[in-house]
Amino acid sequence: MPAICSEILDQMIRHAEEQYPNEACGLLTGEKGQESVTEFIPCQNIYDRMHRQDPETYPRTAKTAFLIDPQEQMRIFEEAEKNGLGVKAIFHSHTDHDAYFSEEDKRTAAPWGEPMFPGVSYVVLSIWNIRYKEANEFYWD
Repeated sequence: MPAICSEILDQMIRHAEEQYPNEACGLLTGEKGQESVTEFIPCQNIYDRMHRQDPETYPRTAKTAFLIDPQEQMRIFEEAEKNGLGVKAIFHSHTDHDAYFSEEDKRTAAPWGEPMFPGVSYVVLSIWNIRYKEANEFYWD
């Protein structure tokens, strides 16, 4: 499981508080073969845009769901690989809820019952009333 220093955690908290009341999201990268995270890359939550385009497929809003643009996500994964890094974790916040790995999070992370990104953990931050409450990390085993 990746080691997240306080500086990176502070960046994630700031991003999540700024995005409130919507869920924030981003990726954490670091050197391959190492546990430490060296960079937090904030991403735009495009869930509202997808909900407007296709409310049947995307029934929630950005207040209770997140979606990183697949092209942006692929670009970050490829850029990390090119630089000898790897994506260590996928981050998102829960607004006015605790930092747990919800059923929706599980379905999104493993839509066919297997993790979409093996070896990548999931970090969830809880933001209540624009203030950080807690963070938890979840890892497939």
